[in-house]
Amino acid sequence: MTRHFAALLAVVVTALAALAGPGHAADKVVMRINFTPWGMHAPFYGGKVQGFYEQEGIDLEIRPPSAGQQNEIFIATDREQFGLANADGFIKARGSGLPVVAIMADEPDNPFSVITLKKSGIDTPAKMKGKKMAWFPSNVKGLVEPLLARGGLTASDVEFVNVARGAEIQMLAAGQVDAAFGYAFGQALTLDMKGFPTSVMPVKDYGVQFYGTVLYTGDALLKSNPDLVRRFVRATMKSYLWTRDNMEKAVAEIVKVSPDRDLKLETQKLGIIYSLYDTPDYATRFGMMNDAKWQSSIDILHASGDLPKKPSPGEMYTNAVVEGLDEAKTLSQAVRGKAAH
Repeated sequence: MTRHFAALLAVVVTALAALAGPGHAADKVVMRINFTPWGMHAPFYGGKVQGFYEQEGIDLEIRPPSAGQQNEIFIATDREQFGLANADGFIKARGSGLPVVAIMADEPDNPFSVITLKKSGIDTPAKMKGKKMAWFPSNVKGLVEPLLARGGLTASDVEFVNVARGAEIQMLAAGQVDAAFGYAFGQALTLDMKGFPTSVMPVKDYGVQFYGTVLYTGDALLKSNPDLVRRFVRATMKSYLWTRDNMEKAVAEIVKVSPDRDLKLETQKLGIIYSLYDTPDYATRFGMMNDAKWQSSIDILHASGDLPKKPSPGEMYTNAVVEGLDEAKTLSQAVRGKAAH
């Protein structure tokens, strides 16, 4: 009788433990990323395969950006739960009244740069006078204006040539434009690897204080289910930490969903991105944000006419989730001082 009771008790205890654990009833979660999958998204795809989200009781689905609709709308209306956004689009969304809030910084500085070919000799802002620059219509001129000002120029001194994504690389290589506005770890690295050495002028080196990318959710979810938000960010931190030491494996998951991506190139891009995490912003915890940089980001957008209504810095973000996770400390220590490889 005692043996039967002990066996029954063991079954009950096991069942209760399973119910209490994070995996007993996985929360179905949709994350909307900011671009078709490439190297920067490797931590999410790699982390999912490694089971970090599952361990936190999350059944994660990653979706590429929607066609013809603002991604933030899905999260703001609670149809989807999380998103990775470029800060300019995110600020515009908040400024238009969408109730979204940043819960973790990804790229703490805007990665946009003016990219030229070395052979052109255009390697300072002053040399951009009268030049043609490939430009996406969605870009924000306020991001390049401080750089041009360092050379005594204004936006009217440069011819902005609107192009479709992907065309800027071919046009710069062919000499159809003199420069391109893009990422040092994106267009510049691609051109370098194709045999077109580049010069890069990052906007952050010319006085631009502007967030790069942020992880965000809706105000409603943050209030109604803070535990889910915390578990999602914790799983993401674990994914970033694993990816730091397994970059090629993580990028291989990107190649599975985006077969046109080159494993070697995307791994190099990811290495450069991880070097950006060695920043004073993350001195104590990975993903921390501050009022000053949000204010600067908002002001730049507003000054360039890209933001009709200015949100306040305080409504843009919360550090509460990151501050409550030991993983944020661990990840900060791991990425600080790590060079790209």
